[in-house]
Amino acid sequence: MKQVLEAEYNEERVIRAAQAGDREAFASLYEAHVDRVYHYLLRRMGQPADAEDVTAEVFIRAMKALKSFEFRGAPFVAWLLRIAHNTAVNHMKKQSRRQEVPLLDNLPGVNDPAELALNQVASEDVSRAMRGLTALQRQVITLRYMAQLSIAETAAKMERTEGAIKFLQHSAIRALQRTMGRQEASNVDG
Repeated sequence: MKQVLEAEYNEERVIRAAQAGDREAFASLYEAHVDRVYHYLLRRMGQPADAEDVTAEVFIRAMKALKSFEFRGAPFVAWLLRIAHNTAVNHMKKQSRRQEVPLLDNLPGVNDPAELALNQVASEDVSRAMRGLTALQRQVITLRYMAQLSIAETAAKMERTEGAIKFLQHSAIRALQRTMGRQEASNVDG
């Protein structure tokens, strides 16, 4: 596979290698097309976090369906964009039907008033940061950390694959870190 990547990029050979189970070949396809798929989804969905979530789902689906891909003259990226379109439509349908799991407002009882005040401030900061997440990201964080469900239980509850849940959790945590960092910076500056 390394020879294929070092030589002139021949997508058909890379696809055939990926279809045969070569993970490096699939990684090469991912790298070659992830930006185009993401930007297509961003234009359709408008929200970067939603586009990230659906992009991950697109490549999970593409990996599972890759053996069925046939060369018919259309570029490989067209096949990926068709998967992206269908996945985005499904995502938007689920979003409109899905009920969000409410956040728990109260933390377990604490007797120390200072500790209670600190927990309240932290809870408010997290709640404020959570508003910047997509509905799916909020649901993953709520189920994983507040309801303390496993990846498998969360996947079953959200009707998603475990891989999709792991990606959603990772992107949600990254988004929370960015938001919380901005909140801390504004508190120090202000």
